[in-house]
Amino acid sequence: MLRATHYGRMRSLVATLIGLSVAACGPTSVSTASPTSTSTVAPATASPTPSPGATTPATFAFVCGTISDFVSDSGVANGSFVLNSPGRDPYKITIPAGRLGGAAANYVCAGVLAGIPRPLFAGFVPGGVENFIPSGTFPATFASPAPTGFVVPQACAYAAAPIVGTVQTEWSIDCGGANNNARGTLGPALTGQGWSSCGASLGTERWRKNDVVLSVSESSLAPGDYPRLAQVGRAGSSCS
Repeated sequence: MLRATHYGRMRSLVATLIGLSVAACGPTSVSTASPTSTSTVAPATASPTPSPGATTPATFAFVCGTISDFVSDSGVANGSFVLNSPGRDPYKITIPAGRLGGAAANYVCAGVLAGIPRPLFAGFVPGGVENFIPSGTFPATFASPAPTGFVVPQACAYAAAPIVGTVQTEWSIDCGGANNNARGTLGPALTGQGWSSCGASLGTERWRKNDVVLSVSESSLAPGDYPRLAQVGRAGSSCS
């Protein structure tokens, strides 16, 4: 499971997920990390250098993998690429027109924003800096803030930045071909991480762990709609 200290370091990311420009257009080097199945993201030794005027987004999500099927965007047309990672269905991302304007290849971590029919590209996380998820480290996705006490399985990836409200925080996740059965896909991971089911109803199942309640809602399967996690954390939370 991701170490708690890692969550704090995630907020040191500069605007690479939102404001990264043409500097990211060149080929991205492949990580030399040897593939190992682990849920701990190993911190790198360097920290990113802020760009002039750059700010850290309050919430963000990114997905990592090896790029294939790259289609460059132009000033008037969207592009796209697919991220591939073992144990996860190919993950296609739309590049908004004028956003990248170049090429990218090899292993990358890319920020994502909500989009229809698929997530939108929001910039690259540079390799070799703190918070970059090395190749072979799983799950190959992260969001900040992340669900308290739960790490999504490698079969799923975040599809948008979290929505933080006054009552709860909500995450959209893409589980590929299992999007029509999110509860069945996430159930074993939740059980394995110490969560207890409160029962299911109307396409939603609630889970409890200590003083936190996490709900899993199924997708409508409409384009751009994904299974959702929602979490309310407060002392005394219960299934009732």
